[in-house]
Amino acid sequence: MTVMSKMFLYSLLFGIPGFFIAGFISFAVFGITAGFFWLYVFGDDTWPSSTGEILLGLFALTFLLIWAALIMVGFSIGKKLEKDQSMNTWHIVLSSGLTILFILVIVLQQFSVGNLGPKSDGELCSDYCISQGYSASEMPPRDSGDRTCICYDDLGNESQKVPLDEIDSGDSK
Repeated sequence: MTVMSKMFLYSLLFGIPGFFIAGFISFAVFGITAGFFWLYVFGDDTWPSSTGEILLGLFALTFLLIWAALIMVGFSIGKKLEKDQSMNTWHIVLSSGLTILFILVIVLQQFSVGNLGPKSDGELCSDYCISQGYSASEMPPRDSGDRTCICYDDLGNESQKVPLDEIDSGDSK
């Protein structure tokens, strides 16, 4: 049975969490560049269509350069450690922990913005009204304690008012 050489093992140990690191840094560079364009170059005027391509290209280039650099650092460290026959499990634990941490941060962020988990009352109401063929929906203010969904027709007239509990349980279909 052959064991993976340390050069390639360390390339993986740096590359997997490096994927997330490169992504986070690339998003930051993208945001900073877009902010610079907005504040100092184009402002609130119409931006040229090529700006989107430039920003996307910058994102991709930044991502690939940082990720490749981290993989190369891992490769060179693995090459230096190639002669040492013992395996440093602390490096594997650190790489695994960082990878799990990044995945957990992404999942928690997606949960906090509503992409994961149960739908909000407003989303339930909107989905219900659209499924019934109405153009718009509205919910009373949250602090009112009133949990009803109001659907509006194309003219903006109130067409249907349904308790949210009926929508949530699927009884009103």
